[in-house]
Amino acid sequence: MPPEGFEPITDEGAFVKHIGPLLGRDGVVGLRIDERHINSFGKAQGGVLATLVDFANAHNVRTESEEENPSVATVSLTVDYLGTASEGDWVEAHVTVERLGGTLAFVDCSVRAGDKEIVRGRAVFAVIT
Repeated sequence: MPPEGFEPITDEGAFVKHIGPLLGRDGVVGLRIDERHINSFGKAQGGVLATLVDFANAHNVRTESEEENPSVATVSLTVDYLGTASEGDWVEAHVTVERLGGTLAFVDCSVRAGDKEIVRGRAVFAVIT
């Protein structure tokens, strides 16, 4: 079970549905790591965590934009892996939209498993109206 207050996110798109369900609460995007996400070392695959970072960042840019239902496209994504997550772990992507104006958004993301930061991501998005 996810922590209290997390609800399904329904605008994730076809690709992201492969790793979900993704759940959200107050701008935080969460995912339960299951057997589909595990690499040959028994840890969450880096690509799953990078997808979580990319989606959570884009989701928050769309939510915070003043435009009605904007499209966003990843211009740049940097992901630093600081730790690992195992099967059964609940991971949360905490996002800060640092600047959103005109056609670009600058975003920072910290993915946590429990009390440890396991991924740090930074991104630039094009906001397409």
